Amino acid sequence: MARSTLFPQTPVEFQFSNSTQVTITHNKGYFPEVQVVLSSGEVVLADITHTSVDVLVVTFVNAISGSVYIR
Repeated sequence: MARSTLFPQTPVEFQFSNSTQVTITHNKGYFPEVQVVLSSGEVVLADITHTSVDVLVVTFVNAISGSVYIR
């Protein structure tokens, strides 16, 4: 994933496999931008819940595999 003008830092990748929910502890101290990309490269929508400034939960309707990118 390329750097962006709005968010110049390199994204952090969290891979997951065959999951309907992924909990990520990122310890960034803020609510980061989140993007979900399937193993096929397709960007998908997901339900994102920030449980704190350091933890978020990504929920999918069906079990999928891919990566969550945060920055």
